Amino acid sequence: MRVTLIYLAAGNSRRFGESIRLLKEKKHLIPEKMPENKLLFSIEGKPMYLHLLKRLIRICSRHSQWEVLVVTQYSEILETAEKLGVRAVFSPDSCKGASWSVKAAIREAQDADACAFFVADQPYLSEETAESFLTDMEKRCSDGLGCVCCGEITGNPVWFSRRFFPELLKLEGDRGGKKVLKDHWSEVEFFGIKNKDELRDVDVWTMEYD
Repeated sequence: MRVTLIYLAAGNSRRFGESIRLLKEKKHLIPEKMPENKLLFSIEGKPMYLHLLKRLIRICSRHSQWEVLVVTQYSEILETAEKLGVRAVFSPDSCKGASWSVKAAIREAQDADACAFFVADQPYLSEETAESFLTDMEKRCSDGLGCVCCGEITGNPVWFSRRFFPELLKLEGDRGGKKVLKDHWSEVEFFGIKNKDELRDVDVWTMEYD
């Protein structure tokens, strides 16, 4: 089954940037060159976006019909993806809202039987969890929808068979793929995990990241 792992690395980082600006105004001690783009923020010695991206690349190396597709509005991320041998699409319109990133990705993934959306601000999602999710979805949702959950908490990644590509292409504004999931909620297959920290995304900077 041809599966495209869509890696969304195009967000505007508004909340993260605002948290940095507020801390600077309050004279808090923070790293001098702290980026306001959270995807470039260093966690354990490398930019946030690289953590999960490299895991997905390793996963695809074990599955001949799977590939990673990076969507970004940032030249640094685009260049790194290309150096890593990953297909990437530059989407400057992503600054207008999530729908622009989703549509840019789906247009590039028209040959896929299904796609799975991952987000670059989720650096704690493990390689084991990501691969288990994908293999489970391939078996159970070849023509359906899927979503990761921890108890009643749902999050990324999410899965769409190509049957739903036309609906994804109709998204507008800041609406992402979750709108399509909600429109077909009774059809969604869930993949449960035990560690909710894996679903945690980084939206604001706190001292714990030092």
